Amino acid sequence: MKVSSAYHGWWVVFCAFVIALYGWGLGFYGLSLYLVALHKAHGWSPATISSAITFYYVAGAFLVMQVGDVILKRGARLVVIIGAALIGLGVLALTVIDQPWQLYLAFLLMIPGWAAMGGGSINTIIAQWFNRRRGLAASLALNGATCGGLLFAPAFAWAIDTLGFARACLAATGFVLLTLWPLAAVVLRPRHADEHDAGDETAASPDGHGEPMSRAELLRQPRFLTMLGAFSLGLLAQISFITHQVAFLEPTLGLQGAGWAVSLTSISALAGRLAVGLVIDKVDRRAASAAVLGVQVAAMAVLLSSPSLAALYLGCVLFGFGVGNLITLPGLIVQQEFPRRDFARAVSLNVAINQLVAALGPYILGVLHDLSGNYRTSLIACLILQAAAAILVLWRPRASVRDA
Repeated sequence: MKVSSAYHGWWVVFCAFVIALYGWGLGFYGLSLYLVALHKAHGWSPATISSAITFYYVAGAFLVMQVGDVILKRGARLVVIIGAALIGLGVLALTVIDQPWQLYLAFLLMIPGWAAMGGGSINTIIAQWFNRRRGLAASLALNGATCGGLLFAPAFAWAIDTLGFARACLAATGFVLLTLWPLAAVVLRPRHADEHDAGDETAASPDGHGEPMSRAELLRQPRFLTMLGAFSLGLLAQISFITHQVAFLEPTLGLQGAGWAVSLTSISALAGRLAVGLVIDKVDRRAASAAVLGVQVAAMAVLLSSPSLAALYLGCVLFGFGVGNLITLPGLIVQQEFPRRDFARAVSLNVAINQLVAALGPYILGVLHDLSGNYRTSLIACLILQAAAAILVLWRPRASVRDA
């Protein structure tokens, strides 16, 4: 069996890293850049553009639910190549529209691309190649998402300032397709029967008997619901805080200082996912999830405790530790607690519902801010949500069986 350091699965991890880098760069972090550019170009209000972005997340969640099944049936290579083309076409469409309703058409093009290059897709791709070290492999691959904010988005923003919105989008899309298409075409092939990561030839387990559970059956599983509820609450708080982070920090740190705090958050997210990835395959994954959420609870407590510069920067670093891990850990819990036949569908369903719930967060925190006149109430709400998530994820309605 092929178990050497040349195992092709690690090339798949690299490809998945690039997919996440571009997927989050164009399909997640890029949204804030599109909002600013379209507002300047057409004078459309942020509320008008934001409503289309909300549509993008909500409608996209229903497609994300299907992505795991599609990859299993059609193969990752085809899904990623078509998805990259569609997200690129959608970004280019944003440069030629001249009416607000056309935003929805552009985002309709981007939605399949976001599904094909997002968390559900990457978890499914990695699961086809790794078992025993899946936590490490998924953590390394999904660090591409963090780098999408740390590297790709700033470069894209520079290009927009330098070249203009239309040329920057053309350059970014062309770069993504010219580099990702050949990589995906070569790397994302099916795994051969005699290919295994080191240790997986003995760690691999049978797929189980019968058909995969339907989505309705998964939603009747208490162990799935406790995981789903925990990460929905955690990501609701996380996305909400990230959206309002600069607005919260700017009065004290200034815009430049707030920018540095966001960069520290991203660097901490990168380090946190790497640190957890090194140990997650050896520890209880629900307990690790609760610990990660506990660190974010501590972060909110630090941010609420003092307006000092040190407290604000420390709070952002602590918060960042969990940012990447909350999209990595659900798939690893599914691996530990569900048969392999259910993995792709369970992960995609979790990602989709997390996305639906988290899409409401920025609006909720904005309302809390407007009602109270400051962000203290909003941060307390985030703390409560994260504490509830940490408790809920520890609830084990049924014994865990590692069969994925």
